[in-house]
Amino acid sequence: MTTPLNHYQAPDSATRQCWSGRDDGPGEDVQRWHQSVQFADLAEPLEHFFDPTICFVGYASDLGVRTNGGRAGAAEGPKRLRARMSSFPVVAGVALVDCGDIVAGATVLETQEALAVAVERIVRAGALPLILGGGHDQAFGHFLGVARASGTAPACVNFDAHLDLRPIPAAGPNSGTPFTQAWEWCRSRGAPFRYTALGVQRLGNTDLLFTRAEHAAATVVDADGFALDMIDVVMEAVNDSVDEAEICLSVDLDVFAAAYAPGVSAPVAMGIAPDAAFRRVFRGILASGYVRGVELAELCPAFDVDDRTARLGAAIAFEVASVLANLESAPEDEAKQDGVAEEDGMDGIEGPDGSKDDR
Repeated sequence: MTTPLNHYQAPDSATRQCWSGRDDGPGEDVQRWHQSVQFADLAEPLEHFFDPTICFVGYASDLGVRTNGGRAGAAEGPKRLRARMSSFPVVAGVALVDCGDIVAGATVLETQEALAVAVERIVRAGALPLILGGGHDQAFGHFLGVARASGTAPACVNFDAHLDLRPIPAAGPNSGTPFTQAWEWCRSRGAPFRYTALGVQRLGNTDLLFTRAEHAAATVVDADGFALDMIDVVMEAVNDSVDEAEICLSVDLDVFAAAYAPGVSAPVAMGIAPDAAFRRVFRGILASGYVRGVELAELCPAFDVDDRTARLGAAIAFEVASVLANLESAPEDEAKQDGVAEEDGMDGIEGPDGSKDDR
């Protein structure tokens, strides 16, 4: 029996209006995302996607952020990300589908469950869900949807200033507990919990949270790990942590310094920069071929400055499309893409046979 999809809004006229922008004519070589994006209602059966496809689904909720004492406003994040992605040039070979939004239910757990149903349907249809957030409580819905679709617990790789491993309060989960929820889900099923947190800030996490990360056998790389001469070390840490599992890849936009990302639920003054070091690590993880879902979390448009944070989140979405295109088009024995090639000082994540998958 099909699980019902609750707290869901299919793409409507407001969604379509977000996708607008420059029109350079009808030629295929001048097309932009707003001209090529398609729309799908997840309440209807999805046909299988045989070509590389990104399915956008918004997590239009800041319920978990408000419950956690953060700045409200992330519910508007999906709209702003759509608007900032609209004028990107088409990435040849990658189809784009907007699947609408999950909206807040009565509780965070209800909202996470709704996202899980949406993610599961997208993954089973052969597409890559790209979740536009929204509070970071979305990470558990993302994890749960991929786990149900694949039948196994995926690894969580999280770019974030915060560990998000808080104990779950009696009132229920919030934006600080999604990886605790994934940890408990794994423990209840005897499954390994694989969690890598990248860009973590000491000032944003108590001693208790670092102790919990240790107990969970999490791999933690702090913000100082993001330098060009540290790329091999970071990628080796990710590789060891993932251990050939499928990956839920998360980017909480507060991992970046507030100068780059002022419009987030919990800004951090000395976060990482969206520079070559970040891009190469991010691309390297995507290029592994193990990523089954990507999410952008905690864009708060009301606090943004000149759309800096929205533009940054949108640019990360473009990176996802670009790497997905390269994965599909490049034979395994060809020279690797920039930022992933061995000659650039970084290997990809190991494949199931122990070989490097650096496509």
